[in-house]
Amino acid sequence: MRASRTITVGPSVRYVSLLAAVLLLILTGVVLVLSATSATVITSPDRPLHYFSQHLWSVGISLGVLGITLGIDYRHWRRLAFPMAAASIALLVAVLVAGRQVGGARRWLEFGAFNVQPSEIAKLALIVAMATFLDARKDQIDRHDRILRPSMLILAVGCCLVLLQPDLGTTLILAGIGVGMLFVAGLPGRDLGKIALVVGIAAPALAIAAPYRRARLAGFLNPIEGRADEGYQTFQSLVGLAQGGLRGTGLGAGQAKWGWVPNTPTDFIFVIVGEEMGLFGAVGLLLLLGVVGVGGLRTSQRAPDEFGTLLAAGIAIWFVLQTFINVGSVVGLLPVTGVTLPFLSFGGSSLVVTSAAAGLLLSVTRRSG
Repeated sequence: MRASRTITVGPSVRYVSLLAAVLLLILTGVVLVLSATSATVITSPDRPLHYFSQHLWSVGISLGVLGITLGIDYRHWRRLAFPMAAASIALLVAVLVAGRQVGGARRWLEFGAFNVQPSEIAKLALIVAMATFLDARKDQIDRHDRILRPSMLILAVGCCLVLLQPDLGTTLILAGIGVGMLFVAGLPGRDLGKIALVVGIAAPALAIAAPYRRARLAGFLNPIEGRADEGYQTFQSLVGLAQGGLRGTGLGAGQAKWGWVPNTPTDFIFVIVGEEMGLFGAVGLLLLLGVVGVGGLRTSQRAPDEFGTLLAAGIAIWFVLQTFINVGSVVGLLPVTGVTLPFLSFGGSSLVVTSAAAGLLLSVTRRSG
């Protein structure tokens, strides 16, 4: 007679891979932000490490938030869906009224020494709200009045408030998250086709509606001819990437951050990657981001319930879509939109909320088969 034995099940390979990829990305972001902000030694000699110190604070808070959301059972987030949605809408309205204006846009609320970007919070709030709503009505997915119309109302409110800031890039990300979650929930193809048609018409129309967006579009279409004006940022970004070659110039040895490419610590951090780490480093970083995105989608397939499936899918779609838009803007495949690269860019709100979402994804992964 064979003796019985106890089998201890450890963390899954997918869980360990996701956690390792997230931590490596955050650590790499620290190095990249230090390099991208090193020019402040010359421009601000009295506070040479001001921005880097801010980023370290954000990293510390992000790691704490990551640990908290990872440790909480993801099913508890159902009860937070309505409060999160209400708070997110209130913050989006508040930023339009009392937000700090930078470059003609109101995207930040100031709370003492801290700046909060409500549109980042709106991404996570939308995912939790949509997952809760679709899970509660999963048996009525074919009914327009019960699924499609309320979902479109939720998306329309969030997208319109973000678009008024104005922030077209984040608006498209919110729309992409919502449509992707409806697809995962099983919305019929005819309804998804209608939504895709509306988005396909609205996106180009919004892109040419404002003069500054038309200028960005012209710079995207003709970066060489417009390199002294509307195409300057795209052209200089391509030059920086070309200088990196296969192996890069070495960390800290790049030239793009010395004023040649605007916003290198935030929207154009990938230029630092391509120039200083080369093609090999850029591909390696994209592979890490791919581990998070693909791992999240695999988690959505194996989640123990519908809520976990939708939650993991929404977060994975968010990370993949935002990475595609950011990197696409840097390499000239898309017009400049002004969104950050997940886990890597300088920016407290973006990093903290992204880390919270990663912890939530890991919580689902931990409880998946």
